[in-house]
Amino acid sequence: MKSKIVCMCQGGNSRSVALAYLLKYHYKIDALACGWEKNTPETLEMLCEWADVVCILEKKFIIYIPEKYHSKVDIFDVGPDIWFNGLHPDLLNILQVMMVEKLMKKGELNEV
Repeated sequence: MKSKIVCMCQGGNSRSVALAYLLKYHYKIDALACGWEKNTPETLEMLCEWADVVCILEKKFIIYIPEKYHSKVDIFDVGPDIWFNGLHPDLLNILQVMMVEKLMKKGELNEV
């Protein structure tokens, strides 16, 4: 993973917060949470420009990322928000498993 990451879900209050939390506190990566629904297109553009990676929490959210940043997108498709809490243990566990799988595939983490 790279050093500056934007995590985007619908509202920017649950799924993206959970992923940003894991990135910041477990992987020491500069990460910000946002939502396509409550942030303006100008804000999303600015965040995508800033980021090395833009993580979306549902595959279909790619339509909210300006096309010129699609090469920066990584998908953590956890599905619709059923947790309503960015620190929900089940959501954090799902994202942690996804993170470990991605790191193992990239060869950045050995199998545990």
